[in-house]
Amino acid sequence: MNLSTSQTDLLAAASLKMAEAEALAAKTDASGEENAKFLALVVEVKALREKAAAIGDLERSRQDLLTMGQTKSAPGPKTWKSLGEMLTGVHAASFKGRYDPRLTSFQDNSEPPTQMKEGWESKETKDLVENVGASGGFLVPVEQRAELLKLPAPDLQVRPRATIVPMRRRQIQWPVLDQTNTTAGRPAWFGGVLGHWTEEAAYKDESDPQFRQINLVAHKLVCLTEASDELLEDSAVSLEALLSQLFTGSISWYEEEAFINGTGAGQPMGIIGAPGTFAQGRAVVGAIGLVDIINMLEHSYGNPVWFITKSALPSLLQLNGPAGNPSYVFIPNARDGMPGTLFGYPVFYNEHCPLLGNRGDIILADCRYYLVGDRQATTIDASKHYKFRYDLTTWRAVHRVDGQEWLSQPLRLSDGTTQISPFVILDAATGS
Repeated sequence: MNLSTSQTDLLAAASLKMAEAEALAAKTDASGEENAKFLALVVEVKALREKAAAIGDLERSRQDLLTMGQTKSAPGPKTWKSLGEMLTGVHAASFKGRYDPRLTSFQDNSEPPTQMKEGWESKETKDLVENVGASGGFLVPVEQRAELLKLPAPDLQVRPRATIVPMRRRQIQWPVLDQTNTTAGRPAWFGGVLGHWTEEAAYKDESDPQFRQINLVAHKLVCLTEASDELLEDSAVSLEALLSQLFTGSISWYEEEAFINGTGAGQPMGIIGAPGTFAQGRAVVGAIGLVDIINMLEHSYGNPVWFITKSALPSLLQLNGPAGNPSYVFIPNARDGMPGTLFGYPVFYNEHCPLLGNRGDIILADCRYYLVGDRQATTIDASKHYKFRYDLTTWRAVHRVDGQEWLSQPLRLSDGTTQISPFVILDAATGS
């Protein structure tokens, strides 16, 4: 057997497999099957090179033995009688210091060939790191957190302050005292019941209270989505619990949007468009000034709170007093926190209010006078049958509700001019 030829063939085969492995390692989108093949090639390359190295060691040992056996020297025996005698002589010379004349030369061939040092050895001794796939990165798994990161939605602002009306049917009617008197010198509070000063035994004028009726009709709000059976089974996040949370949050958001901006057609009637809301004219188009705030307070009724668009925050922070009292400001310095009240009433930044400069960008509301009719709390159902052929589960959330103010128009005080309402908004146009 020609040992050097076998060693060359093994190293050549190892080089080919190494090239194939390096090509796989360079792929950033390697499949699982390709990654497994890469690892198998690395093992094969290592085995081939170890075998080639062993053959090289064997070849060098054989050459050393032949060299020592064929060396001639003038004094003493010129040849070895046996291989055992030769090995004994080598041992005696190496470890006991006894020179044997037949050992005329010794060559240290322990260094591997230059070809092996430059090829195999350099690749075998490189460091393993996890930031390179081929050098160990493929062995490091990716961690997956079973928790979904999300920003929480703002707290509800209208519903918690409204008057809730449970509904056992699709529609409910509620009698309301009619307080729409507009005659100066007469009260609007008592629905038309008037008092008269009179003398004894004189004729008494009759006055009867007037009534009207509020009609709440449950409107349906729906969310629908589909999820594959595989996703339900394999997701690290509990999809059932997540969908339930998202449906409930989304329905609450759309409900709150309707309580502020609803048209009343197929949905609740919102505060901004309700006939009982007083719209205060804006002093400066596209801005909110101190005079606007003061005028809104003139027409407010009850114990209200402020709902303000976040886009109006710069205008709010720069509110200044009149020329005669410039220190009269909303925020005295930029060091302390922002005040939580405006003229003593709590301030809430509401994303459902329109952008600064639009009708309703700031609202002063006592939501006790807003009725919310609850017919059906949010109900979530799942069905595997709707798209059974596609292995899809359908999720549906249904909510039925209505909402409206119970005033049909702002109340007018006995001066015959001043109007008040539990709901005051800033209008878009200049003028009252």
